[in-house]
Amino acid sequence: MLGKLIDGRLVIAGQIVKDGNTTITNPTEEMLKNLGYKEIDYFVCPSYNEEEEKLKEVYIEEENKIYINYEIVALTTEEHNAIIQQEIEAEENKITPRNIRNAIKGDNFALNKITEVEGNIAELRAKLREIGEE
Repeated sequence: MLGKLIDGRLVIAGQIVKDGNTTITNPTEEMLKNLGYKEIDYFVCPSYNEEEEKLKEVYIEEENKIYINYEIVALTTEEHNAIIQQEIEAEENKITPRNIRNAIKGDNFALNKITEVEGNIAELRAKLREIGEE
């Protein structure tokens, strides 16, 4: 795969490449290299805690190659809360109208399912951070 760093951002070569005002369709590897595109090589992704951290790509450009390394950074409060909100919505979607109808009729399985989901939601809400807290 070939890519190019433009203003600090990695641009991957595709079927269509722009060079100033010129559009090149189906460029050859040689054409791309003449336009400054380089081979891309990835470092191994490190392990990290997805609930608290994220990976940020770091580009190292050498003469004929661009290396992509990774830096572990903490999630912002807003990012952390957005992930938890998605988890809460997923839990809420587990409670179906059928579960509710069956629980009303006295079905213990449906009632236990609703109770379990509500407990999960309560735990997730407890994980939400106050904005500005950290």
